[in-house]
Amino acid sequence: MARFALTRFGAAIFVLLSISVLVFLIFFANPGVDPAARIAGRNADQATLAQVQAEFGLDQPLPIRYALMMKHLFVDRDLTSFVNRGVLVIPQIVQAVPVTLSLVLGAAVIWMVAGVAMGTLAAAWRGRAADPVIVLVGVVGVSIPVYWLGEVVNLVTQSRLHDSVFSWVPPLGYVPLTQDPA
Repeated sequence: MARFALTRFGAAIFVLLSISVLVFLIFFANPGVDPAARIAGRNADQATLAQVQAEFGLDQPLPIRYALMMKHLFVDRDLTSFVNRGVLVIPQIVQAVPVTLSLVLGAAVIWMVAGVAMGTLAAAWRGRAADPVIVLVGVVGVSIPVYWLGEVVNLVTQSRLHDSVFSWVPPLGYVPLTQDPA
């Protein structure tokens, strides 16, 4: 049992380390993209870029940059945003938790209702022409990236069709559940 727990713990550490390296490489080692320019802003002059490079260690080799970032996060516990300089990360996360939870719960209810309805229809029409169509729609629905589907749905329901066909869809924006649960 202890060996199993240690194996799982080691695997979890390996996964977390791999994800941190991958995220680091995505944000700080893209060819042709200067992370200092991303942090300093579009219209930053050369002096500001040099200051940002020195401050964040971006003038160092990649392994040293990674070690500095990990030290920044875990030793210094300085959780300020690299993108929005000086903005604290924890208050932003705390502010986003209610919105995220309401979106997750709402999406879970929609997906469960749709899944039960499609499963019931597929079972009732088993062996008929509608059965593979329902299964195909279910597989495609599960396979489509949610962020892309959300953008497409917003594009369709919030564009020119919002005033006529989709007038029942609320406008973009977040309203807390305490103000309007519907």
